[in-house]
Amino acid sequence: MKTQNRNLYIAIMCCLILHPVFTPICQSTLSPESRASARDLGIRIGIYEPGKHNAITDVAGVMVGHVTLNFGDSVRTGVTAVIPRDDIWSNRVFGAAHVINGNGEATGFAWINESGLIESPIMLTNTLSVGAVHDGVVRYMIKRYPQSHIILPIVAECYDGGLNDISGLHVTSEHAITAIESAAGGAVAQGCVGAGTGMRSYGFKAGVGTASRMLKVADQTYTLGVLVNANGGRRHQLRIDGVPVGEEITDLTPERHRDGSFIIVIATDAPLVHRQLLKLAQRATHGLARTGTPSTVSSGEFVVAFSTSNIVPSSSEASLMSVKMLHNNRMDVFYQGVIEATEEAIINAMTLAVTTAGKNGNVVHAIPLDRLRALMKKYSRQTDGEEMSTTR
Repeated sequence: MKTQNRNLYIAIMCCLILHPVFTPICQSTLSPESRASARDLGIRIGIYEPGKHNAITDVAGVMVGHVTLNFGDSVRTGVTAVIPRDDIWSNRVFGAAHVINGNGEATGFAWINESGLIESPIMLTNTLSVGAVHDGVVRYMIKRYPQSHIILPIVAECYDGGLNDISGLHVTSEHAITAIESAAGGAVAQGCVGAGTGMRSYGFKAGVGTASRMLKVADQTYTLGVLVNANGGRRHQLRIDGVPVGEEITDLTPERHRDGSFIIVIATDAPLVHRQLLKLAQRATHGLARTGTPSTVSSGEFVVAFSTSNIVPSSSEASLMSVKMLHNNRMDVFYQGVIEATEEAIINAMTLAVTTAGKNGNVVHAIPLDRLRALMKKYSRQTDGEEMSTTR
């Protein structure tokens, strides 16, 4: 099986095993829909080119795994794991965490900024499943490294209670372990998968989205990738490449809606240290703002960034270590790149999601792609994306 299909396959098989009444990923919909990424629609964000897969996994060694729980008429949830490197448990990387607005939870952030390091996978799930996923990471670590040092897992949440029976506590520690064990490089499944299964943004169905940028500094090309779990914003705020989409498409709004959160994960192979990664995480705020949200009082936006360039062993007899560091004067290209990738990842989270029905018959509609294309052309923001063959 091709690597690019592995995440999707394992997510489906996991749920088939764990839940015999499982419905394939996000197919609890009103009608079949053909979806596309922003670039496939001809929407080009920014000035830099993406990597091979236009995904966070374009950063060598980074892996993503999903477990999707989509069954019955009210379970729309899951877990997503971002693995900085396969041996992250024993060989740590520089990292940083930033809170844009704190109406939410992201465990491990205090230790990330205290140590300047990341030593565990970055896990995403729903609000009431943080404990179960945290427990799963600990159990996996103990199983794989029984003599290892104690870690503080990183688990960030978004609320999916509009579509998901969130009080049913359907996510378990085993789901978290499966997400970690199934993680792979290559193409990343997006939209209604993993932690994004029950999410919505700007009044449209959303979920997990990702994008990357290739950034040249002198004669060296670096990769920067972003993965988001998109779950916030109000319809009238939505901007796509500057176009006021939310003001133009005012129908197809959910009956029940509340502000939610955005979780943003940033990876790069550039030799950045903690302080530089913190600045990079802060710049992701600008990419989020370009999509329209001001980060309202009732939303929670959390950002975590890491670099795979330097390796810091969890234990060593050496008293000194050598570290590579990009000169601060070269950071501007990364600031621009993370803004672009964050914006595009959020758009992909919506354009690749499908209309979904869930708890209490609630329906969240996917953004209509033909109407979106027409709007982008109207505002002269459309390029050469393929024509969509069906009406949505």
